[in-house]
Amino acid sequence: MSALHKTFGSVQIKSLDEEKRTFTGIASTPNQDRAKDVMVPKGANFEVPMPLLFHHDPTKAIGQVTSAKVTANGIEVEIHIPEIEEPGVLKDRVDEAYQSLKYDLVKGLSVGFIPNWDEAEMIKGGGIQFNQWEWYELSLVTIPCNRESSTEFSKAFEEHKAALGEKPQKTATDGDSSEQKHVVVKLNGPTKGGVKL
Repeated sequence: MSALHKTFGSVQIKSLDEEKRTFTGIASTPNQDRAKDVMVPKGANFEVPMPLLFHHDPTKAIGQVTSAKVTANGIEVEIHIPEIEEPGVLKDRVDEAYQSLKYDLVKGLSVGFIPNWDEAEMIKGGGIQFNQWEWYELSLVTIPCNRESSTEFSKAFEEHKAALGEKPQKTATDGDSSEQKHVVVKLNGPTKGGVKL
């Protein structure tokens, strides 16, 4: 099973303890996101403490998720970003992450997870409902809910169904995946159209 990332909107900071360098808030909700996907909070399997990364980079750990509680509103988390005393790359990275969160420069939380495709459901009108998923890391990210994620998830879901012998659904009207579509612009005459290069 391949690992996926799913980004939720803004970090809903409920409280900040500057002395302990902890934040509490909502990491995910049961609502459909901008990519039309739903991560069912009750379907999350996880253990804490859990790594807290910066932009899903496994070489850039910045802290830990010290608690996570599934509620009707989503998954409430407490994250801790330690204060590093020794100067160096680690201190710089952790301080950058802490200050970026504290001053609202980084507002997104994104889960790294492995979906249980056998329990996933396509949502009418687009999107996937992830009913069961293994949550193995949480990341601070700049841009919430990458719109391209829906294409990746849909394609992976269709590949899983095809591997089980079930007929995959078309992902676009011409049968091509939407991630294969692109436009190529050739500039044969660099001064045509009023643009000088």
